[in-house]
Amino acid sequence: MLKQLHHNILFKPLSIAPLVVFRILFGAIMLLSTIRFVAYGWVYDQYIKPTFFFTYYGFEWVKPLGEVGMYLIFSIIAISSIGILLGLYYRLSTVLFFLSFTYVELIDKTNYLNHYYLVSLLGGILIFLPASANFSLDTFFKRVPKKMIVSAWTINVLKFQLGIVYFFAGVAKINSAWLLEAMPLAIWLPAYTHLPIIGDLLSFKETAYFFSWAGCIYDLSIPFLLVINRTRKLAYLAVISFHIITWLLFPIGVFPFIMIALTLIFFE
Repeated sequence: MLKQLHHNILFKPLSIAPLVVFRILFGAIMLLSTIRFVAYGWVYDQYIKPTFFFTYYGFEWVKPLGEVGMYLIFSIIAISSIGILLGLYYRLSTVLFFLSFTYVELIDKTNYLNHYYLVSLLGGILIFLPASANFSLDTFFKRVPKKMIVSAWTINVLKFQLGIVYFFAGVAKINSAWLLEAMPLAIWLPAYTHLPIIGDLLSFKETAYFFSWAGCIYDLSIPFLLVINRTRKLAYLAVISFHIITWLLFPIGVFPFIMIALTLIFFE
C-alpha cells in the first residue's frame, strides 16, 4: 500500500493542464505586479532613493545597482514574466526571473513580505518543471516536445509548496495572543467600522475572536480540504472568500490574488 501511495504521489500520469494553467497565471500576475511596482514609484523609493540598506546575513554583497541598473533589473523581471506566461524560452525565462526577483528581495530586509519569499520559491521550483510542454510558444515553434501527460510529482510539488504556506500560517496562529486575546485583530478591525454593511460588526470584540479562530482553523485545514475530491470545490470557495475579505480589510498587495489564482493547481 505504501509503495502504491509513493508511486501515485510521484509518478502517476496526470494531465499537464493544471501545470500549464499555473504557469500562465503565475507569469501574468508577476508581469502585472512588476508593472504596478514600477508605476507606483516603488523602485525609486525603495532601491534608489535610500542611502542605507539593511542586508541579510551572508548576503551583505547584494547591493542596489543604481538608477539605471535597478530599472534594468525590473525590466528583466517583467520580460522573463512574459516568457513564463507565453512559454517562450521557458527555461531561460524561469532562471532569469528567479535570479532577478530574488536579487531584488535580498537587497534590503525591511522590504520583506511573506509572498515575495513565496514568489522566489515558486520561481525556483518552476525552473525544473515541464510547464511549457503544452499551450506554449516553445511547443508551437517546436523548441520542446509537446506533452499531454506529466508525472504527478511535477504538480504535487506545487501543491505541497502552497499547502505549506497555509498550514504554517495556521501553526503561527496557535498562541495565546491570537486565540485568547484576539490580537492584533481586536485592534485592527475597529479601524474599518466605516465600511458599509459589515462596519458595525467590526466594532465588536466577538468579531475579532471569530476572525481569529476562523483564520486559524482555515489555514490549518484548507490544504487537506483542497486535496480531497469531495471537499475541493467548497474549499476553493473558502479560499476565494478568505482572500477577498483579507484584501478588503488589510493592505497586503497582490498576495490574495496570487493565492486565489495559483490554488487552482489542486484541480485536475
